[in-house]
Formats: sequence, structure tokens, C-alpha cells
Amino acid sequence: MTNQPLQSLLDSDGRALPLPPDPLIPVPDEVEHQLAAYRAGDTAQARELLTALAGTGRTSVSGHAAMALAGIEIGENGLDGSHGQWLEQVAAGEDPWLGPLAAVMLTPDFRSGTSSDSGRRLLPSLAAQLTNDLDTARNGFEHVFEAHKGTEPGDVAGLLLGNLLVQSGDQAAALETLSYTRGMCDGTFAGYAAHLEGHVLIGQNETELASKVLQHAHRESHPARGGDKGLHPWVAVRFGELLASDPWLDLIYDQMEESSVSVGQVIREPLESAAYQKKVSAPALADIGLFLFPATFEPVHAGLERLKAWSDERYERGRRLVLTLYTHVEDSRDAERTQGLAELWAKLDLPKPKY
Repeated sequence: MTNQPLQSLLDSDGRALPLPPDPLIPVPDEVEHQLAAYRAGDTAQARELLTALAGTGRTSVSGHAAMALAGIEIGENGLDGSHGQWLEQVAAGEDPWLGPLAAVMLTPDFRSGTSSDSGRRLLPSLAAQLTNDLDTARNGFEHVFEAHKGTEPGDVAGLLLGNLLVQSGDQAAALETLSYTRGMCDGTFAGYAAHLEGHVLIGQNETELASKVLQHAHRESHPARGGDKGLHPWVAVRFGELLASDPWLDLIYDQMEESSVSVGQVIREPLESAAYQKKVSAPALADIGLFLFPATFEPVHAGLERLKAWSDERYERGRRLVLTLYTHVEDSRDAERTQGLAELWAKLDLPKPKY
């Protein structure tokens, strides 16, 4: 594993650079090879080999294989088959795109929205997306979205279409679709739409607007407001990463004034809510963000090891989150904290920010 060059992690003033948007990871070759066989009609062998890949451990390949198996099951049996076990595996993984989608698909709201799809196009289109037939998926989502705006199926179509548009690079269309859908929904659906919106806005460097949209996502996705305990940790991590990356956001200063709290407390709150809500989903970044603040280093190291097993990209993400949180952890008055942070820094081979 090759770490990113040290100086490329800091800006010209010695501050940690913001975390970039979560990258869109393509389907691994070994998974796509089996999906190609499935699309060509060889379902039995594709299912057998994908099942073997899904059982190889907590890795990116196993996560994509499990999601592909969920797609095959949905294509054959709708939501009445054995797709749930695969979605649960994906939601409990580390993939920032498949994990939230799987969590949403496991909710009663999603089942209700798809069951009221009179044209029966949503689930076949979703099965197409999960088995990497993206043109078929997009055509189906667009049809339902345009034909049924303002209804449950239209809301589900808007979420799925927005997700697909983001991943296909059509950001303008994605923002239009997601913004409309967010305005029509509340709870889980609003939280997921805003979660995706926030990703696009971060990529456009619209961090002030992204912070407000992700604050909305964080609030709406919380189970106490009708959100979902599987989706919320993913939303909270994305929100916490943004706050950690840009501690000069107006939203942070507003909360400091309103609640008389520190910058660190504002940043820590979403990461804390992610860690304590993770009953279905358990992204390791939540543990890293939460336990680094009180300087309990064992869970941080364990979280980094989980990310390393998943993929190089996720490990680098965890490494950079540690870097952005450095100034909130360093405390020369605390010998144990100082020693633990020094050991973590040596292991991660990170530069020390000046601020």
C-alpha cells in the first residue's frame, strides 16, 4: 500500500487539506465478469461464483458481490426473496455508495414505495442497476420519476435516479432531481436525497451550501425524526467529515454561538451520533472520528485495520480523517494522549499540521 505523499496532504499554510468527495468506485473486475455472465443468461454459475466472492471477508470485492446478488434476487423475486441478507452485509460494510443505498432499500418506506408502483418498473430497473445494466436502469427510473412525481413511487424513483446520475457524472441533472425529491419527502428519503446532494456540492466546492444540506440530511435521517438507523451513520459520517475538513464554516460558528460549545464539540457531534446509532450500518470512520476525540486509541487502530482490509482507498480516507482532526486531539498537558497520538502518527506516517 502506497500512502499519499506527505506534503500533498497539507496546504501552503500547513493546514490539513479538506477531504475530497467520496470517490465513485467501479464494480471490481471479478464481480463484473460474473455479472456479464448473468446478463448473458448464465444465472446459476454467476450466482454460485458471486456467492463465493461475497463470502471472502470484509472487502470491497465481497461488498460489490453481495450487492450484485441482491440485484439478481430482486430481479427474480422482487422484495419477497432472499435479497435482505445481502443488503444487510452491504450496509454493514465500508462502501460509501453501496452501504447507504442498501440501508435505504431495507426500510419499510422503500418497500411501500416500490409496492405501489403500478407499472412495476421500479424493481426491474433497480435490479438492472445492481447488475450493472445502467442504461436500462436509467430509462426505467426516469420514466417512473416523470410519470409519478408527488407519489411514493415517484419519490423512490427520484432517489434511485439521483444516485445513478451522480455516479454517471451528470451532476446538474442529479442536483435537480435530488433537490426536488428532498423537498417532497421527509425522514429517510429526505435524508438520503440530501446526503447525495451534499456529495455533489462538496465536489463543486460549495461547502457552505453543502454544510446546510448535510445538516438537513443529518436531522432527517435520525431515527428520532422518522429516519433510519441503518442510513443515519453514513449520513452522519459524511457531515462530520465536511465539518472536520472546514472548521471555518458559518454553520460551525453559528452553533458555537447558539450553544456555547467549542469547534471540536460541533465537529464531534455528528460523528458521535453515527457511532451510537450503528445497529445496522457500522462504517469504521465513525469509530475513528468518535474515539479520536477522547484519545481512546485502540478503537481508532481497529477501525483503520478494518478500512485497510476493505480497500486502499478506504484506508487512505481513514488516514486523512485522522489528519484533519489532529488539532482537536493534540494536548501537551496530557502525557497519555500525547504518547498515543505520537504512536498513531508514526504508524500512519502523517505530517503534523501547523494549525
